Amino acid sequence: MPTSLLMSKNRLEALSDGIYAVALTLLALDLKLAALPEASNASLGAELENLLPKALIWLLAFWVTALFWLAQSRTLRQYDELDKPAMMIELTQLALITLLPFTCSLMAEHGDLGTAALVYSLHLTLLAVLSWLRIARLLRTPALRSADGFDEPAARLQLQRAVVVVLCALVTVALAWWLPAWNMLAMLGIVLHRRASATPGAARA
Repeated sequence: MPTSLLMSKNRLEALSDGIYAVALTLLALDLKLAALPEASNASLGAELENLLPKALIWLLAFWVTALFWLAQSRTLRQYDELDKPAMMIELTQLALITLLPFTCSLMAEHGDLGTAALVYSLHLTLLAVLSWLRIARLLRTPALRSADGFDEPAARLQLQRAVVVVLCALVTVALAWWLPAWNMLAMLGIVLHRRASATPGAARA
């Protein structure tokens, strides 16, 4: 193995799966019912209704986090081994993933404030940029590619989708101060792009 290659991707995948599993679980910690003023269906229904905004934030955060995990998994399948820059990209992104429960909680408690929306949006933007950087570097560094796993058309589709995620995240940043409670809906642009690109025979990303 060349000295520039530091670690087997299998070890990184094991670490990554553990971190993502913990982060995805911790996202649900804000879904707590307040004490009921009385034990009645009406009180329970009112508390569940009050919990709905936090549940929507959890759902969006879970979905976006899962997309980052899928993007990483699909890209790492096309790697042979990881060199130092690749390892730094992965570890930095994993560090940001561990902070997702905090920024998600910030949105759940103060999502109507521009500062909270901006912090969460910038967090997602950094994650999106690292996802783009990972696949872009693989495409321009043949030495990192797996001899039997690299699929250039699929990798280029992944790059295109990574760019869309970055653009959607940047829109959330731009809207954070004007629509702090709704700016994260810009991330749904990812769904629209995926549907547009899901043509018969298209490479899977």
